[in-house]
Amino acid sequence: MLTSLDNLATGFHDVTYAVVLDDDDYVTLEQWEHWKKSGMLPQNVREFVGARTKTLNARMNDAYAQCPADIYSQVADDCFPLTHRWDLIFYGCRTLPAFCWTEMNDPENATFLVVSKKWYDITGRYTTERFPFWFADTWLGEVYRLAFGMPISAIEQLGMGGKRGETQGMRDVAFWFRYFAATRCERIEEAQKVADAYGLALTVERERQEEIALMEKGDAYQLTQVPRYEAAFKANLGAPSQVYLDAKAAAEAWLAERALLEAA
Repeated sequence: MLTSLDNLATGFHDVTYAVVLDDDDYVTLEQWEHWKKSGMLPQNVREFVGARTKTLNARMNDAYAQCPADIYSQVADDCFPLTHRWDLIFYGCRTLPAFCWTEMNDPENATFLVVSKKWYDITGRYTTERFPFWFADTWLGEVYRLAFGMPISAIEQLGMGGKRGETQGMRDVAFWFRYFAATRCERIEEAQKVADAYGLALTVERERQEEIALMEKGDAYQLTQVPRYEAAFKANLGAPSQVYLDAKAAAEAWLAERALLEAA
């Protein structure tokens, strides 16, 4: 993935590759050291080796905080960028609040998100850290749609390939869909901040009722698909990690607090 990105870039722009590595993944770390010593890595790589004590998106946000940029993107290690001079396209789209690569396996879905510095500064992060799997890109996509009244754009010229692997750490899928639906109130608040920062005369909660209704309809549909997702992505295997347990405990605490507020 790093080789693909580096060789497909023009070299005209200052690109930093922030790589998050697990400190207990000895096979990968040994290979990483070999690549460094043999000069196989791009010169502008920054490594962030750490313990698996946070969700992946939290660790990515930590890395981004140490790598200030005009545009932020995230790519998994089993993906392959397919676009020659992708950095020129980034530069051409730099005034957009956010956009996506086009995932060739699922071109209608908003994945492989790219956010502007302005978006990053408004929201205070690349994306939400709440979830131990999935949902982060959907969170950002909903905020975008609530703020601007349209889906986030997948740039056709930015292709991302690779085989889809199994989702790691997927458990209790119905719980997480219900939690995602419950946290929409926070996405509405975040969308209001984005709309205000972009000078839109808009009250999101009142004027995006049609979009919110469609999202709620999607919540109900997703719950009907839980058995299919769990079978397709091999959910609930083995014991849950501590990161998963911590994320679920935080989610349960949020739901309990929300219930108390609504009952008051």
